[in-house]
Amino acid sequence: MPFSVYLRCVSRERLLFLWDVFMLGVAVLNLLLVLFDLTYISLRPRYIRHAPSIAAWYDLYKGIEPHWTTESYQKLADSLALRWQKSGGTLSEAELAAFGDTLFALSAKILSERPYERFGLMAYQEQLKNKVKAFVQTHYGERLSGTAAFRRFWTLSPTNAALHLDFYRKELHYLLSVNYYRKYDLSGEYVDEFWRLDLPFLVFFWLEFWGAWFVSIRTRRYAYWWMYPVAHWYDVLALIPLRSLRWFRLLRIWSLYVRLNRSRVVNFSNTLVMRFLTQQSRLIAKAISNEVAFQILEQIKRDVARGDQLKQSAGVLAELRPVLRALVAGEAGPLVGNLRRNPALLQLVEDSVAEGLARELPSIPGLPRERLLPLVRKVARQTTEKLLTHAEAYLSSEAGQTALESLTDSVLGHVAQRLESPELQAQLQKAIIAVLTRLQTNFRQLPPSVYAAQESL
Repeated sequence: MPFSVYLRCVSRERLLFLWDVFMLGVAVLNLLLVLFDLTYISLRPRYIRHAPSIAAWYDLYKGIEPHWTTESYQKLADSLALRWQKSGGTLSEAELAAFGDTLFALSAKILSERPYERFGLMAYQEQLKNKVKAFVQTHYGERLSGTAAFRRFWTLSPTNAALHLDFYRKELHYLLSVNYYRKYDLSGEYVDEFWRLDLPFLVFFWLEFWGAWFVSIRTRRYAYWWMYPVAHWYDVLALIPLRSLRWFRLLRIWSLYVRLNRSRVVNFSNTLVMRFLTQQSRLIAKAISNEVAFQILEQIKRDVARGDQLKQSAGVLAELRPVLRALVAGEAGPLVGNLRRNPALLQLVEDSVAEGLARELPSIPGLPRERLLPLVRKVARQTTEKLLTHAEAYLSSEAGQTALESLTDSVLGHVAQRLESPELQAQLQKAIIAVLTRLQTNFRQLPPSVYAAQESL
C-alpha cells in the first residue's frame, strides 16, 4: 500500500474515532439531562438546600412557583428578621406582637389547609410542626399541640426575638421553601418545558441519523437502502419526542461504546466491570428478544383464533392465482424436458418394467426370457422418451399452456373453496395454534395450565 494511501486511511480512522468520542459525550450529556429532568421533582428539596440556584433556574421549566401561603409566611418572617437586624434588636414590643400575630395566623392556616399535601410533601409540613414543638419544649419546658406551639413560638418580645428568629432562619426557612405550586397548561397537564432543553439534542441526533443513513447508502453498508433504520431501530424510537421513549437513548450510548471498544485506541473489554456489564446486557437482550418473539406469536394466535389469518390467506391466494397460473404454464414444459434428458429417470422406468415382466410374464414357447427382456427394456426406454418428448411439445404449445392454466386455476379455486369451509377452518385454527404454542415454549416456559388455557382459544 502506498504511504499516502496509508496516511489517508489512518486519518479517516482517526476522524471516525474522534467523531465517535464526541457523539458518546453528547449522548451521555443528553442522558444525564434526561435523568436530571426525571428526578428533579423528587430531588428538588435537596437542590433547594444545597444548590438553590439550580432550583430557581429549573423551576421555570417545570412551571413551579412558591405556594402562596408558605411564600407569604416566608416573606413576612424574612422581613421581620431583616428589620430586627437593621434595628439592632430594638424593635418595639407592639411591632413584634403585630408580626407574631400575623405569622401565627399563617401557621394555623398551614396546619388546617395542609398545602404541602397536594404534591406529596406532608413529611416537610410535619417536620415544620415538630421542630417548633421541639423548640418550645426545649426552651420553655412545655409539651404543646402544633397550634399551641406555633402560638408560643410567635409570641415575640425583645428578650426572645433574637433566639426565635435565629431558629427560624436555620430550621424553618428551608422547610417553607420546599413547598410549591405547579401550573397547568391548556391541555390540563402540568407545565413541562423540558423540550426546550432537549430540542437541540434531538435536532442534532436527527441530523446525525440522516447523515449516517446517507453514508451507509453511499458506502453500500447494507444490501438495501432501508436496512439502516431497521438495524438502528433504537435510534428511531429514541428520536421520537415522547418522554416514555427517551430511555432508548441508553442503547445509543451502548452502541457507541461498542464501536469505541472495537477501535484500536480504546478497549475496556477485559475489565471486570465491563465483563459483568457485557454479560448482563446479553442476558437482558436475550430476555427482551424472547419476550418480543413470544408476544408476536401470541398476537398471531389471537388473529388465527379470530379467523383473520385464514381470511388473509384466502385473499393472498386469490391475488396469487394469476401469478401461479403463469408460473405453472411457463415452467411445466422445461421441467418435462429436464426429466426427458435425465438418464436416471429413463433407467428407472426401464428397470421397473423389466422387473415387473420378469416376475409376471408367463413363459412363451420358442422365446426365452433372456432374449425378451433386452427387447422390453429397449421398448420401455424408447416409449418413455417419446412420451416425454410429446408431453414437452404439447405443454410448450398454446393449447398445452391454456390447459395448464385452466387446470391450475381449477385446483386453486378448489383450495380457496375448501378454505371457506367452517370445518376445515376450525381444524386449521386448532393445528396452527398448537404449532405456535409449541414454538412459544422456546421463548418462555409457562405452566401447563397456561398452555391449556391458550389452546382453548
